[in-house]
Amino acid sequence: MKRIFKTIAFASLLFLASCGNNPEKSRNFYDKGMDYLYCSQFEEAIEHFDKAIKYDAENYEAYFYRGCAKYNIFQRESALEDYNKTLELNPDYLQAYFNIGLYYRSISDYDMACYYFKIAEAKGRPNMEDYTKHCR
Repeated sequence: MKRIFKTIAFASLLFLASCGNNPEKSRNFYDKGMDYLYCSQFEEAIEHFDKAIKYDAENYEAYFYRGCAKYNIFQRESALEDYNKTLELNPDYLQAYFNIGLYYRSISDYDMACYYFKIAEAKGRPNMEDYTKHCR
């Protein structure tokens, strides 16, 4: 009986240790997701970014690049949610502002596109002239 209790306690500790915040595991899944993203294997990339986020809910880069993968498979609204989560976690992540601008431009909401392009430009993202030259 004592042995069964010890086994259950040990298994429970292992289970708890494998769940929750683990930045190292998150980074490993993030890196693999990036490999898939660069190979245009978007579904696989999303799966790995999901796991990276599972192990570190503060991994703003995983949210951003998961959004990029979703955008490429035409899950644009879901991508927008990921870009917004990126900015919630890191308001200085310039590329997220730019990608949100691209989203709004893709749905022909030029005022919102300009709004986000101008934020990206004001925060220091280079080469924004082509995107903001028609903005008021």
